Amino acid sequence: MIEPTAIDPLRVLGGLLFTLVGPVKMMPVFYARTATMDTRARAVLAVKAAALAALGIAIAGVAGTAKIADMGISREALGTATGLVLAIIGLTPLIGVDLQPASKSTAPLDAHSLAFPTLVPPYAFGLIILISLYMPEPEGAYKIAVMGVVLMAINTVAMITAQFVLSRTGMMPLRVLGAVFGILQLALGIQLMFWGIANGIAAV
Repeated sequence: MIEPTAIDPLRVLGGLLFTLVGPVKMMPVFYARTATMDTRARAVLAVKAAALAALGIAIAGVAGTAKIADMGISREALGTATGLVLAIIGLTPLIGVDLQPASKSTAPLDAHSLAFPTLVPPYAFGLIILISLYMPEPEGAYKIAVMGVVLMAINTVAMITAQFVLSRTGMMPLRVLGAVFGILQLALGIQLMFWGIANGIAAV
């Protein structure tokens, strides 16, 4: 893995989160889980969930820049753990395993359950904290918070328009993109694990 200091950490983080939890991932999930809701209720739910998710991203950025290493957790360990979760989540759809049966549930959907872990899953928090460790304080936390707002604003538009778009285009385009993103996610997870293990051993 290229050290984040060699390139713009915020750009790396933004690109990763857009790929992993951006509109391509959110549109079909939101569409499936809100099929019986009216237009206004869907819009309200999307805005509330996105606001909560943006707040979660901001908090994760602050946690990272507040020196999580002081807790005895190294960058390498965090990277390895994040990579492991990324790899598992990326692999399961490719082999036909559904880790999100709740997306097909008829149970009531609220903003909290949509925000976490759908909009911001655990591995996203891992990436945010890991990359924030390479950003200066306190500017890093502020930039991550702004990026979170922008990303969730994009997701809000995608969720609100999901029924209109998918009822006309069908699910096939997003399934193809989802498969591509799944492979990229699996590769990123493996690369993070290799980076964390190699650098962890070198530091011993």
